Amino acid sequence: MEHIVGTHTEEFLPLAEEFDRIHREGLDSHSELCVYVDGEERVRLRSAQRPHDQVQNVRSVGKALLAVVTHALHERGVIDIDAPVAEVWPEFAAAGKASLTLATFLAHQAGLVGVDRRLSVDDVLDWDPAVDALAAQRPYWEPGTDHGYHDLTFGWGVGEFLRRATGKRVDELFREHFREGLGAEVRVGIDDLTRFAPFRQTQPTGTGTAADILALLGDRTSLLSRSQRNPNLMSVENSLRYLRAEVPACNAVSSACALARIFAATIGTVDGVRLWSEPTLRRATRLQRRGPDRVFVRERAYALGFMLPDPHLPQAGLTVDSFGHYGQDCALVFAVPGENLAFAYTTTQLNRRLDQYTRTDDRTDRLGRLALESARTRRVCRS
Repeated sequence: MEHIVGTHTEEFLPLAEEFDRIHREGLDSHSELCVYVDGEERVRLRSAQRPHDQVQNVRSVGKALLAVVTHALHERGVIDIDAPVAEVWPEFAAAGKASLTLATFLAHQAGLVGVDRRLSVDDVLDWDPAVDALAAQRPYWEPGTDHGYHDLTFGWGVGEFLRRATGKRVDELFREHFREGLGAEVRVGIDDLTRFAPFRQTQPTGTGTAADILALLGDRTSLLSRSQRNPNLMSVENSLRYLRAEVPACNAVSSACALARIFAATIGTVDGVRLWSEPTLRRATRLQRRGPDRVFVRERAYALGFMLPDPHLPQAGLTVDSFGHYGQDCALVFAVPGENLAFAYTTTQLNRRLDQYTRTDDRTDRLGRLALESARTRRVCRS
């Protein structure tokens, strides 16, 4: 396996061989893969040309990291996700949102998939104009009655709630819960690009712009148009200006091993640290709603801040009781509580397709399934 380096226990050889295959076939060239089982790291693999200490933007996986912190704070009584957002953020009560709870927002049921106010790139990167626009926005549907993916707005809504409730910005909370508490390097806002790996577009089979997606879906949705009307941040996401900013829905910087470590600590103990209790784990990962997503039309299943398996985003498989999140064309992290397994994959090689918004990256499908199959093989052999 000349294209990859790292370590893995014997039962994960099929996973390592698949990771090597996608490199041999040119589907990957700059990625990392990590698996924890029973609180211990079993797999740590990376592309041969990727430095061992490199980090990257994990795009929408940042939403799940934000949710991990949110549930930890709720468990400790610092915040109440069942209380109205407006109790700590009075301006949010505008336009009929006085009773909207943070839990409704976490479940992608707030009806706030975008804002009508036109925002510039500067507005988004400066934070305050974006959250002010969200506070003033009227929901596109009655909150709690349906679901639709809250893209940028998820980070603004949850992040501003936490800032108002704790007095701390998202990266401060990540430092306390992840970097200091667990030794997992995750950041929102970086100043040094020395170890940062930028995205590289390869093998495109479609432009992947909002206009392309709208053409693909035809007249079936207007909400996708609204959710995409704000600036396309992909044009700046490799820049220091963007990476220094706070856009927690899509600019968290991490590694696969840090992500796997965090998710392992939500379902069990990692080096003496556990982020959630069992009751919090059950509440955070319980299905809130399954069915056609108002934004993407196709079926989606959401817990409180996490994606659950669906036909287009299967994680380890449709019948597997897992929770996690995808980062568009660049990352997947999930945990399977019943197997005490946590999986993470990150890559900077973007094999973008026209339908990128509606289905998963093909590379993750088999990797996720093989990780679970390998872990189960280990348990069978030991029993």
